[in-house]
Amino acid sequence: MNETKEIDALSAWSNNQIDKSIDVITPHKVSVVFLLQEYVKLRQILTKKAMDFLPKYRRRFSLLLLKLIQYPDMSYKELHDHLISSTYRLHDDHLAAFQKTISNVLDGAIEVFHNLPANLEKNMIDMSNSATGQNQLGIAGLFVRRIVITLDRMSFPELMKLYQNVRTYYNKSARAIALGAGVMIDLKEQEETVGQTKGDREFSRWSRRQTELFVAQQSSLLQSNETKALCPKDLQSKLTEIIKDNPLYSHAHFLNYLNSIRVRDYVSALDNLHRAFDRNAVKNLAPVESRGYQYLSLNLAILHALFGHTREAHVSLREAIMLAQEVGDRNCLQLANSWLCYLDSHKIQVPDCVPNTANEANLIKSISLGIQFFVKSVAQLGIEPAKQFEILMWSDYFNCQQSMQELIANCWAEKAALWTLYGRYDLASLTSQVLLNANMSSMGKAYNGENICHSICCLSLWLFLSGDYFHAQLVLQYAKKCFPRDPQARLWTLTELYVTAMKAIHEGEWQKANVACCRIYPLDKNLSILQRVTLNIARGNLSIAHELLETLFEDRSLANREPLVWIRAMILHATALIPSPEVINVLIEAQDFAHRKHFDYELASIDALFAHQLLAMGMPVRALKSCRDALDVILQHGGIYDRARIMFLFTRCAVAAAEPTKRRREMEKCQPFLQKSIEFFSKLGAYVKVKDIYAFMAQFYHEVGQQAERNKCAFKFREINEQYPTGSFEVADAII
Repeated sequence: MNETKEIDALSAWSNNQIDKSIDVITPHKVSVVFLLQEYVKLRQILTKKAMDFLPKYRRRFSLLLLKLIQYPDMSYKELHDHLISSTYRLHDDHLAAFQKTISNVLDGAIEVFHNLPANLEKNMIDMSNSATGQNQLGIAGLFVRRIVITLDRMSFPELMKLYQNVRTYYNKSARAIALGAGVMIDLKEQEETVGQTKGDREFSRWSRRQTELFVAQQSSLLQSNETKALCPKDLQSKLTEIIKDNPLYSHAHFLNYLNSIRVRDYVSALDNLHRAFDRNAVKNLAPVESRGYQYLSLNLAILHALFGHTREAHVSLREAIMLAQEVGDRNCLQLANSWLCYLDSHKIQVPDCVPNTANEANLIKSISLGIQFFVKSVAQLGIEPAKQFEILMWSDYFNCQQSMQELIANCWAEKAALWTLYGRYDLASLTSQVLLNANMSSMGKAYNGENICHSICCLSLWLFLSGDYFHAQLVLQYAKKCFPRDPQARLWTLTELYVTAMKAIHEGEWQKANVACCRIYPLDKNLSILQRVTLNIARGNLSIAHELLETLFEDRSLANREPLVWIRAMILHATALIPSPEVINVLIEAQDFAHRKHFDYELASIDALFAHQLLAMGMPVRALKSCRDALDVILQHGGIYDRARIMFLFTRCAVAAAEPTKRRREMEKCQPFLQKSIEFFSKLGAYVKVKDIYAFMAQFYHEVGQQAERNKCAFKFREINEQYPTGSFEVADAII
């Protein structure tokens, strides 16, 4: 969402500068004029004969003309390649007439340029009086009118220089065209051709209008669908050309700033932002209120926020708000208020009244975003989940009323995050699927913001928890394709590493799991520590696990800032202490904290740990009661790994709590649970857990004297151990 707000500032900062300069006529524009001139002549001749070009040729030429006018200058070889390509292929007569005109220019016919203004004036009249398919008030007509005005103002020496440039422009590319066509050229001429092709930039320029169109298109693509925008390297190359031709166009420097943010080149980003401010100040023809100083200050605040410099960000925000108030820019004030909410989320309050008048409607976006930040803040404080979703309904109402797609998507993504926070992973997945299946396109443009990436990662995580690792990876591949660069790339990278680490832990691939945990650290320090603790508990390295947990517990403010991380750290701490009596105090403290924060899933995990400890202490009846309290929540909302563990634990508690004469019957009742646990563990590759189940079953049948069943389970254990050998575990029954 950070990058989207940056681009919003650019979108609001449009058409603020006055440009009274006349476009420079380049050889490329002369070639476009020749193309249009010959097209008009040919259509007039065909009209007199009651004939016309086929529709496909008219359509191709119209698309080609639009591209040649709106896009930057190209070499004559590139132009020639377009004329003979399958997409823009010209009619043979049209191409022959154009090449004949070029031949006249190369033969030294300066009269072509002397008569060009008069011929263009006549063509404009013909365009309006005949059915040529072009209109003098259309794009082509306005382009020709600008060329005529510029040619009329040119002196004879300037016209001669233009003529010489056009001849050089054609001669340089003519050799490259001949080389591409297979014509024999001397090696010396071929080397000259390569050097001359590189020099075509000398005769090409970005006009102001072409620059504005390019910047607007790339900004829109970066906001709606980054995959269709130019890659950072190509965009940097284009912007370098633009800045060379239009050094005072501050929007180009600002787009360069956004491009640097994409590749996390913050030094260049700050430099480009300063350049945008300096170039904007130079354009003193524009009134003060239209120079956009407020947006530059706002984006400087955004950059400081990305760095984590809260104090500097507040200073820049105050300056942006002051400048926006001076010029009455409400849009900038709304954007500044959004970032103020982001920086001071703990101070946000829901408004007492809802605006319903037309004058107050502009504040709805800020209010809706403020509500979403408010819910995010109070979720960490332990407010009841039902009240949080009730508040989010107001944001939904505002968003749908004003058709604010970004905030609609953000609201659904926040709902999925809330379900994840409270352990409802299945509901989080359903909420994400609602967003992914919603029609988020507007005016033919599909919305592809950061919230979509959040939903894709949430869906991938649920697929992994459901044991479908293959499709989880497919979903992540789709996320990589749609969001190849920062900041969205951090989301799917973190999800991919987390999935890889958990899968490796399940399968007992310690080295692979350790590498994945270490790679998580730059993206999320606390999650990396939790995963390393889980890994070390699984390996039996309890001393290392305690040392890692101490690094989390040293920061006492973590319980308020990230309560979910805190409660998971306490659960892992209790897991590492089993079967020590000290675990009871830890579990009681964790249970109280989870109650206050409404973490129902973590409460179920704590009840399961109580059952483990009580079973180890020889109190199976109490262990069974504690296990029953956890069973429903985990079976309803947990992944297959947690469900398999709780079913295995329930079987052990039920068999241990049964009377000696009824233990065999109780074991028969729990057989479906054990078979389902074996199926789930096998699906995840957690064969060490499968062996735990077979070892438990073999021991039980040995105690009750069923030797055939005992031998069968022992054989299964030995068979799996030979296929998937694993080392000994100090904490075989730990919740990891």
